[in-house]
Amino acid sequence: MSPERPHAAETGHDPEAAVLETAAHRVAARLHEHFPECPPSEYEKLRRGLAAMTVTLRRLVAGTSGASLPALTQEDGALLARMEHELLWMPKANADAGLVLKALRACAAYRIASAKDGGPNVAEAPDLQSRMLGANAFELLVEVAHDFRSPLTSILFLSETLRDGHSGEVNALQRSQLGLMYSAAFGLASVASDVVDLARRGLDLVDEEPSPYAFVEVFQTVERMIRPMVEEKNLEFRIEIPAHGQSEGHAHALTRVLLNLTTNAVKFTNEGFVEIGVKQLSHGRLEYYVQDTGRGIPEDRREELFQPFKTRRGGQAGEFFSGSGVGLSIARRLVEGMGAELDFTSSDRAGTRFYFVLPAPSRR
Repeated sequence: MSPERPHAAETGHDPEAAVLETAAHRVAARLHEHFPECPPSEYEKLRRGLAAMTVTLRRLVAGTSGASLPALTQEDGALLARMEHELLWMPKANADAGLVLKALRACAAYRIASAKDGGPNVAEAPDLQSRMLGANAFELLVEVAHDFRSPLTSILFLSETLRDGHSGEVNALQRSQLGLMYSAAFGLASVASDVVDLARRGLDLVDEEPSPYAFVEVFQTVERMIRPMVEEKNLEFRIEIPAHGQSEGHAHALTRVLLNLTTNAVKFTNEGFVEIGVKQLSHGRLEYYVQDTGRGIPEDRREELFQPFKTRRGGQAGEFFSGSGVGLSIARRLVEGMGAELDFTSSDRAGTRFYFVLPAPSRR
């Protein structure tokens, strides 16, 4: 069951309302992914909350909401974040960027108004230092990372929209500045997402059923996300995939691994190229790889490469790879969840190459 669709008279076939309805139905269809710790018996409650939230957002978009808005509970906040995520990644072929932008503004207005009306009293909050040293310190970190993720993804969408000229012509300097903004927000949003998933999903990160996917779809998704960063650094970006190739497996997890590895490759490559691809091996196996021409990873830092929350050295965190190491830790777990092992080769002359070999799809 999913949230009830509004009557035609209520929406008037309004395309802005349709965008919100589409996002809401996508969230409702994936409640088991968004709330893995929630028992199925609670899904109906979440669906009702999602339906009510969608009505409120429609009113905000139309400018007809009342002076006060219902306060956001913790569950509401999580649902709103998922709505924002679905809006941000809604295929542009299915929704005009301007309509999506209005919907995102409504989400932001809802969050801000709710914080003003029903936010916690700062004077009553426990001492921050005590909480950071307490037993629930890591959970607090996760909540902060979760709160970062929504505004950062909004910045991503807005900077990409402006950079592509959807809101008016931009000059070369503005385009470069927006590219830098996108790169910074993308890096922060990735870290926030990795922290949340590392804490809340543990080792169980690949929970989707195997399904068919086309190589071109996976790699085009990575390219679309990474392109602004590549162009800003004037790097050559290559994709090597078999023509009309496809396989069966965990496309979402695979895309996330490749995106994580490609982000690192672009981040630590100042000249030359970054190449991503897949090679068909014997017995139906597939080797996925990300190759760059950046500086190699030093020998004395390779053992800790996949360790999350590694200790910084001499203030140089992030010189060769992410300072926290959470992203690579997540990537390795995803690869292991798909039945493979993430490995790499690296040298000062040839750069770094991460790769993993997926087994042949099982016959069902």
